[in-house]
Amino acid sequence: MTYGLSLRRFKHPIRRATLAAALSISAIGVLAGMPAQAADFVARDATRYAENPNLAPYGLQEIMVAYESSLWPAGADKTYPNLNHIRNVYIPKIKSKNPDVLVIDIEHYKFTSTMTAAQWTATINKLKSVISVFRQEMPNTKLAYYLLMPQRNWLAPCGDPKKVASRTAAWQQNNMKLQPLADVVDIIVPSLYTFYLDAKAVACWPKYAEANIAQARIYGKPVWAFLWPKLHTDQTKWIPQSLWRTELETVYAKADGLAIWSRAGATDKWSWTAPWWVETADFLKDKGLAPLTN
Repeated sequence: MTYGLSLRRFKHPIRRATLAAALSISAIGVLAGMPAQAADFVARDATRYAENPNLAPYGLQEIMVAYESSLWPAGADKTYPNLNHIRNVYIPKIKSKNPDVLVIDIEHYKFTSTMTAAQWTATINKLKSVISVFRQEMPNTKLAYYLLMPQRNWLAPCGDPKKVASRTAAWQQNNMKLQPLADVVDIIVPSLYTFYLDAKAVACWPKYAEANIAQARIYGKPVWAFLWPKLHTDQTKWIPQSLWRTELETVYAKADGLAIWSRAGATDKWSWTAPWWVETADFLKDKGLAPLTN
């Protein structure tokens, strides 16, 4: 697996020669400014329904997410990562599953504009120490951090037009400060969840996604976006089917992959006729991502 990239995408002879000379995740990432084609695009299932079906035959292979609650003992202080717990408790639980990709979801450590440079660096080092343990114990698994890089931003692309330039500049500056963390992962995983459903916001969602994916590209790694077919700010509401298709199409055009997520323990039951799934199945088939032929 090339994680969203292949030689066929690079039709220019110089690009092809350069890529062929250095087929590694880091080298490929430098050239990752173009969206994936169907043969390369990665679609993954991160849904957490109580009775989850196997969606791999439909084009959504399962992806493993290491949630924060599993990376510390219950009730533990999270000031620092508990590397012993990760190494001796969490990893033994998942190692036999031999995941090809592991997305680490630690949202306790946040990067804010009020942090000093020393605090920023200290937080990066905490997160890097977690990656280091997984590298040691699971060297064949590709690693990513959910949400952290780039910082998710709605206002820069979709807020006051007069502030777009200044907000984008500040946003990019913060994102560039995260490069040391990006250097130790294999895949960049931006979160593109939906926050608003008014007409103006719906119209701007592609611009929001494209801007966040463009920021994700600065790290020179493959980009897989997380999507959720529910409204983040009101989790009783499903995204309209037409907007959901727009989200899938936008990510397909601009990123190297996507993962579809849902909450665990939600009251929602899995349904083969749910509008989001009907649209997703059609999308996967339309793009040639579903291996099923019937």
